[in-house]
Amino acid sequence: MSHNVKITLKWNEPAINLMNKKAVNGLFRMGYDIANQARRNAPYKTGALRNSIRVQENSVNSLDVIAGGIFGGKAIRYAAIQEFGGKAGRNHSVTIQGKHYMERAKDFIMTGDYLKKYFGDII
Repeated sequence: MSHNVKITLKWNEPAINLMNKKAVNGLFRMGYDIANQARRNAPYKTGALRNSIRVQENSVNSLDVIAGGIFGGKAIRYAAIQEFGGKAGRNHSVTIQGKHYMERAKDFIMTGDYLKKYFGDII
């Protein structure tokens, strides 16, 4: 006679796969909402900075919201200086105040009960 008591737990693979799919979908919805809010927040002169804001998947369960870089065949080099501020122009003679358009977008989207909004059907 055994003196042990055992409970065996086993993953329900279809349920786990469905939860993972819902989590990834929620992550993408949140990423696109952050990108859209960042476009609204971004300073506007030509529209190139706003148009450069995009969502990019970097692995199966991870994504980035990116501003700047090469977009539409053109280099958008001023995304970071507009976000963080600093010295710019010839001989770095101009000081630009940071607009924090990306950070403000993330903060705006990730307020209140954002987990319920994007992941409510799995938490």
